[in-house]
Amino acid sequence: MQIPRDICVLVADHGVGDHYIVAGFAEAIRRQFGVRIWMAGRDDLPFMTRLFPAVERYLQWPAKSSRAGLKEPRIRGGTLFDAHFPGLELMRAVGYRDFHFLDAYRCRFELPPDAQLSQPARPSEDELREAQAALEAADIPIGQFVLLCPDARSTPTDGVTPGFWQGLAQGLRAAGLTPVVNTGPGSKAPEGMAGFSAPLQWLRSVAMMSAGVCTVRSGLSDLFCDLPCAQVVVYPEVRYWAGPLRHGTNFQRFGLARPPHELTVTTASAAQSARKIVALFANSKV
Repeated sequence: MQIPRDICVLVADHGVGDHYIVAGFAEAIRRQFGVRIWMAGRDDLPFMTRLFPAVERYLQWPAKSSRAGLKEPRIRGGTLFDAHFPGLELMRAVGYRDFHFLDAYRCRFELPPDAQLSQPARPSEDELREAQAALEAADIPIGQFVLLCPDARSTPTDGVTPGFWQGLAQGLRAAGLTPVVNTGPGSKAPEGMAGFSAPLQWLRSVAMMSAGVCTVRSGLSDLFCDLPCAQVVVYPEVRYWAGPLRHGTNFQRFGLARPPHELTVTTASAAQSARKIVALFANSKV
């Protein structure tokens, strides 16, 4: 396609978290390079333009199309730019000393070390009403449920077992809260747990209707991270590229006024971690 000379199209990796970060840096990129920003990616993620208005337009990138042909070395107008990591060289450094996942994106985009993600737009009143209606139709109590997201696509979950989530659900019920598992495409609830399936663009609104959200470290953790609801992000004790997963991907580096609570869960600490999470959500219950 012919790209206007003042537009750079950032072709994002298909992950939800990668989309959130690329779109979040769009305003910094616009200022740095003096170009307007479009994005291209998955067909279910155009709502990113509502979260980050610096992304003016969203194009679908065919799922089976490789980004390997995108050879543009720098961001400039009139081009398609691979907004991930060709060869994964930068990814291999994530977790080494203080090198964070966000630092890899800053290097890829040639942004200064202090460049920050933009603050995304909160769900609108209409979006909140739609989410509330869907939850009520599913008989899920507004403000009294905890949304659990136990699945991840591109980050490891080793050691955060279905048993951990089942134990957490049992503790939440004992505290008077309703555990609800996100069962979007490709996800299913652990045995004995109730699920709720919603389109990705609804999930931020669903989270705003909850007593809290608990995710294993995943793209959904990024999608929720700036919201004012109680949040816990659970990390397995595993290596991710050059260091521990939590070291290279934690939310303390996102510049958030209220970052999520973060816990590393092991087989030995699973029951204790579940009790801590239950106490946090019980104390924030509406």
